[in-house]
This record gives sequence, structure tokens and C-alpha cells, in this order.
Amino acid sequence: MTTTEEAKKECAICGNISNHMEVISTKALGSSDLDARPPEPERSTIAYWVQRCPSCGYCAPDISKGDTEMSNIIESDIYKQQLSDTRFPELANSFLCWSMIQEEEAQYKIAGWTSVKAAWACDDAHNDDAARKCRERAVMLLDTARKKGQWFAGNAGTEEAVIIDLLRRSGQLDAALRMCNERLEKDPEEFIRDVLVYQKKLIEKADLVRHITAEITSGIG
Repeated sequence: MTTTEEAKKECAICGNISNHMEVISTKALGSSDLDARPPEPERSTIAYWVQRCPSCGYCAPDISKGDTEMSNIIESDIYKQQLSDTRFPELANSFLCWSMIQEEEAQYKIAGWTSVKAAWACDDAHNDDAARKCRERAVMLLDTARKKGQWFAGNAGTEEAVIIDLLRRSGQLDAALRMCNERLEKDPEEFIRDVLVYQKKLIEKADLVRHITAEITSGIG
């Protein structure tokens, strides 16, 4: 069961006060997607994971937090273009704008994961082209995060498994297969190996759709 409440937020950038819904409690029941998206009912709370100031367009998980230095990127043409880009769902634009802010601040791990969430918002809107672009951006940012030592998962094997799913779902099958084989050669722990073997089957079938972790042990695919 999910509970939410409405909260007044004073924008950290412009000082405008607006109302936003926040998740007070929720649960994740069942199997997550291979890219770590949680199951229901937490899955459907995605609209509450990012807030947008209706005055200045500042997007963040909590718009009452931030600093005025962020106004440089918020006032930029590229940010404003993304904020209202009709090629993406409105929710995805909000995630992508927060991702842009975090990338500007060299927080590549946060920027990358936020781009993944933007892809999920596109999935929910059945906008495959926009979802692909978000996943391509996520791969770029998460790869940069790894190079900068900003680990975004518990271990290298888990990180690579997530990136492989992002590559597969965005149609970058050669790169996905190459990373999959490279990690399998490193003799990963049992669960990661099972995930990679399953991913390899999906890649070889050019399967670009969503799959969940429960399928790995159930023999589906």
C-alpha cells in the first residue's frame, strides 16, 4: 500500500511556493526489472520522484533543496529546451533536467540514474524513441561515473549488468554482447552470471523489451 501527502515547497532557486505530492510510504512486491526498476506498488509512484517549480522550472527530487549557483544551468537555453521538449513526456523532461543539473555538478552517478528514471517515464508513455534516447544518455553518464570512481551499485558485476540491460533495450546490441562476454570471462558470482547468461540469450534474439529478474530462475526466454 502506498500513502502520499501534499506538501508546500519553497523553491530553493526562485523562492516561489508551490504544492507537491510526496510519497510517505510504499512497498515493492515481486521482481524488479533487469534495469532495477522496482515492482508495484512502488513502481507507480514514479510521478512523485521529481518535482518541478512552476515558476522558474527548477527540477529536483525536492525543489526546496539546492543553491542559487544552479540558476546558471536552469537559465540556459539547453535546459529550457529540454524542459519543454515535446519529443519527451513531461515527467521525463523533469527527470532529464535534474540529470542535466547533476551532470553540470559532476555528479555523474546521480545524473545517470536520473536518466534511467526518465527512460522509465517514457516506457510508461509508450514512447520508445524517447526511452531509447534516455537510455543512451544513461549509459554515457554511468560509464563516466565508473571512470570517475562514482560507483552506482554494490559491485562492478551488478553495475555492468545494469549497463548491459540499458544497452540492450536501447538497441546497442553489439556493445551489450561485448560487455556481457567480457564480464562472463571474469567468472562473476552465481547470480550475476545467471543474469548475464539470460541477457546474452535476449541479446542474441534482438529482444529489446522489458524483462524481470524472476524470469531468470523460471526458465522463461
